Amino acid sequence: MTERFKHTLLSRGWWKTSFRLWGYILKAHIGPFFLAFSVIMFVFLLQFLMRFIDKLVGKGIDAWTIIQLITLNLAWMVVLAMPMASLVASLMAFGSLSASNEITAMKSAGVSFVRMMFPVVLLGALLAFADLRFNNDVLPDANHAVRNLQDDIKRKKPTFSIEAGEFTDDNALPDYSIYAKEVVHGTNEMRDVTIYDHSSPQEIIVLTAKKARINFSNDYKTLIMQLDSGELHEAFSLKADEYRRGRFVKHEVRIPASGFEFIREDEETRGDRELSADELMAYVRTRDTIIISDTKILKTRLSAFAKQVTESGGFSVSADSSLRDTIKLQMLRAELRNPVHQVAESATQISLTRRDAGGYLVEIHKKYSLPAACIVFVLLGAPLGALARRGGIGIGVGLSIGFFIVYWAFLIGGEKLADRGIISPWSGMWSANIILAAVGLILINRVMQERQGFGIRLLAKLFKRKKDEV
Repeated sequence: MTERFKHTLLSRGWWKTSFRLWGYILKAHIGPFFLAFSVIMFVFLLQFLMRFIDKLVGKGIDAWTIIQLITLNLAWMVVLAMPMASLVASLMAFGSLSASNEITAMKSAGVSFVRMMFPVVLLGALLAFADLRFNNDVLPDANHAVRNLQDDIKRKKPTFSIEAGEFTDDNALPDYSIYAKEVVHGTNEMRDVTIYDHSSPQEIIVLTAKKARINFSNDYKTLIMQLDSGELHEAFSLKADEYRRGRFVKHEVRIPASGFEFIREDEETRGDRELSADELMAYVRTRDTIIISDTKILKTRLSAFAKQVTESGGFSVSADSSLRDTIKLQMLRAELRNPVHQVAESATQISLTRRDAGGYLVEIHKKYSLPAACIVFVLLGAPLGALARRGGIGIGVGLSIGFFIVYWAFLIGGEKLADRGIISPWSGMWSANIILAAVGLILINRVMQERQGFGIRLLAKLFKRKKDEV
């Protein structure tokens, strides 16, 4: 600590001292924040490229479209990078101040650790607000633009999701499995193709062709596959002894595109990650209205069912019962079968609607819990850095990765449990913040109680040395 800074701490007024102190701490924090943010964004971008570059390059997609895809995917990286950078910066800044004994000297001069943290917490709150606005206003539109751009690529390049030497995913093509030994993405052609047609439960059709070309119909509702020089094999599940085989020079297979995932029925329809918090909440309210209406219907059906059971008399048959009583009971069961089915159907519909609304509530809470992590990680990183007494980027990144893995595990686990209705959306999305904030407060209390005596002795030694020099 410089002589000028020590003099400022001891001689200036409270407000002047505070502003100078906060400026000094923010100066130590801002640099590591931008460094950490840049490194984290680079790591996210590198991970994205490693996962998807083979699906973009060599598929006949122009460079500008690839740049657009990468740029639009930067949005979700920013949302995650801000909280992580806050944690790394807090660790590095307070670790550096602690390593040079500046925190100890400040405490000895009457500056509490909470007072030291105030500007960093304030900066964390500003970052949380910026992250919230970005998450709520920019990210949904970016996600929607990514989806539309991918759909546009798939229209122009139907072979975009077909990998050479691999069968197509069942989610992409539920009733068909396509295998191609070679895929020429620039011309939408495939070579040495095998197609398994499971669209009919009573028969299995296998087609092989030396060459195939994929295109969409003019209205993009049908996927058309033109096959050249191949064979058709047909087997029947009900007639195991029957088998047909035929050869063809040209053959056409037409597949409904709505089930191919390449085409969506309505491009303007947005998913939960493509909506703002207000739009998500409006959807939840419509689900709540449906639940109220379905609940009234369920109560009406239950009342009618109870009345019908009461009026039936509730008798049973035994070995001594007459044939007439047995027939009457069977008729009663037949009459009650339909009301029971209606009650079960209403209960199931309410459960599905409630789960659907719960999924959107999870997304709403996530939009707020992730930005709030900027503040939580400051509360955690500042005392952790002070206790670690190391300000290098290595220790900062190392500790940050460990805590962020714990945070991410809680967040993903809470989201899965909330989506399944096991826990509430609020607890699923906020439990990680609450737990790490509690850990941070415990560490802050420990820092405030630690090494006070050592700090006083250190400050006395500094002033004694200054007096001897004079």
